[in-house]
Amino acid sequence: MNAAPASLDELHVRACGLAHEGWRGRPGASLFCAKEARAGNLACAHTMARYRLRAVLEARAARGADGAEADLAEWQALDAAVGAADHARSKAEKNGDASGVAAAIAAHDAVAARLAALLARAAGPL
Repeated sequence: MNAAPASLDELHVRACGLAHEGWRGRPGASLFCAKEARAGNLACAHTMARYRLRAVLEARAARGADGAEADLAEWQALDAAVGAADHARSKAEKNGDASGVAAAIAAHDAVAARLAALLARAAGPL
C-alpha cells in the first residue's frame, strides 16, 4: 500500500443496537438500514467503512507507526466481533430468545466502544 486514504473524517461509530435486525414484524422496517446511515458507521454490521479504517491502519503499519501492528490485530478481532454479534442477534431473535438478543446487543455495544477508541488512535498523529 502506497498511501493512506486522505481522511477518516467521514467515519464514526454509532452503536445502533443492530437495529436492522429483527425486521420481521417491525412496522416500516426493512432488511437493512439505509445505505446512507451505514456508509460511515464503523459499528454497522453491513458497512464497508471498516475496510477504510483498515486501509489507514495498514498504511500506518507500513510507515512503522508505534502500535500499528497491534491496532491491525485489534481491527481484525473487532471486525469479526461485529459479525458475530449480528449473527447471534439473528439466531436469538429467530428462536424467541429475548435474553440472547439483549446479550448480542450488549456485545455489539462493547465492540462499538472499542471501534471508537481504535478510530481515535488511527486519526491521531504518527
